[in-house]
Amino acid sequence: MNTHKKLQTQETAVTPVAYTTTHTDDKKKYYKKSVIELYQEAVEKTSDKQKIRTQISSSGNEFSGLNKAILSQAQDELALNSNKWFSKKAMQDNNLVAISEDDYGVILFLSKLKDIEGSARQEKIITYYRVFNEDSLVPLPL
Repeated sequence: MNTHKKLQTQETAVTPVAYTTTHTDDKKKYYKKSVIELYQEAVEKTSDKQKIRTQISSSGNEFSGLNKAILSQAQDELALNSNKWFSKKAMQDNNLVAISEDDYGVILFLSKLKDIEGSARQEKIITYYRVFNEDSLVPLPL
């Protein structure tokens, strides 16, 4: 997949909406963006990234492509030592919680082709999920 080309998807195919926050002058601003907007921003933001390090999931699998670049950049920006990332389910399975309630994790993307009903064409569906770095997690207090 060439991530530098504009995506040829229909806006109706991208219905999930992510709530994102920005911090300015100690005030949080919440705004909605479609998954396609978040995906395109991630591609633009990481396309010039020079040093991309290995990033692994809690199950030991390596991230690849755009997600690897996103996590490598997040590791640099947040000055994290660990390159291990947990999904919400993995956090629950390992009895972990985020240290800060303001930690919304890092958004990653999944894409797949879906058949368009009644035609021989397919459309790209992009969805997102969040992961949290091992350094930002602590065991659940018992």
